[in-house]
Amino acid sequence: MLSGHGDDLYEYGKVKVNFSSNVYGHFDHTGLYAYLSSKMSEVTHYPAPVPSLLEAEVSRSFSLSPEQVMVTNGATEAIYLVAQTFRGAHSTILQPTFSEYADACRMHVHEVTTLKELPVSFLNKGLLWLCNPNNPTGRVVEKGFLTDYVRRHPDIIFVIDASYAPFTLQPLITPVEAVAMPNVIMLHSMTKEYAVPGLRIGYVTACESLLEKVRAHRMPWSVNQMAQDAGHYLFKHRQNYSIDLTSYMYERERVNQLLSQMSGLEVEHSDTHILLCHLMKGKAHELKEYLYSKYGILIRDASNFEGLGEGAFRIAIQSPMENDLLVNALAEFLSSHR
Repeated sequence: MLSGHGDDLYEYGKVKVNFSSNVYGHFDHTGLYAYLSSKMSEVTHYPAPVPSLLEAEVSRSFSLSPEQVMVTNGATEAIYLVAQTFRGAHSTILQPTFSEYADACRMHVHEVTTLKELPVSFLNKGLLWLCNPNNPTGRVVEKGFLTDYVRRHPDIIFVIDASYAPFTLQPLITPVEAVAMPNVIMLHSMTKEYAVPGLRIGYVTACESLLEKVRAHRMPWSVNQMAQDAGHYLFKHRQNYSIDLTSYMYERERVNQLLSQMSGLEVEHSDTHILLCHLMKGKAHELKEYLYSKYGILIRDASNFEGLGEGAFRIAIQSPMENDLLVNALAEFLSSHR
């Protein structure tokens, strides 16, 4: 999908508060900006064809070997590389979720089927794609259940997108645990973890033999020099990019309760910082235009996620003051659409 993703700020220009993007909007990037400014002369040279130095740095941070890590041009490149690696396979996708899994699979002639939940037993061999924590629902598949499920289905490759792992208090399969499973490919997003979506940088963790198959399809120079430099800086300064998750999830729950009390609105349970909401009357695109034009607020029209209706929209929790602005604006919209 080349358009229709969450953060379409590029179409709207400057907004007052951006709830449409799933990145955390309150990190201080001053140090990163200064570091990248000092590296600007490097844009006149080719970067390393393969970001092996950054892969080594990522691997050290998780006590992995460099052969178990592959840095990519965002998690999205990793999605398409995995689909290409297993071209023509059968892929099952847990929906509703990020559209790129299905898009990448269809591009590489997979037979694609969808599930609403994981069944007790799984019969189709091939790949199973799941975003955990999930976008747009914010839900987490319980770690013990998922770990046991992976082990009971050794003939299935589990592609687990862990891009939203930094935004939940729920236990998750770790990179170390993932590489110990011969049928797990785990995707990670520095875009989400460090709030740098413009840099397009992510990485994959998997056992060496499995990741070797994916590496065979990567193209040279896919990760540009600025992204590689930023990756080095961010991993060396990880302590500056931590979120007080307890407070953040408390704020998520506060907003959830306020929205759930509104007539004409349903809010789904979430284990992360994102909330999937459903208008009982009216359409999400109407709400989106209303909030933008009147308050400079941008939300995610989620009606294009498979299985969701025209009233579905998604928000990512921001600061309490910003969240209150959204809550009041939503209440005003709903009162005029009764």
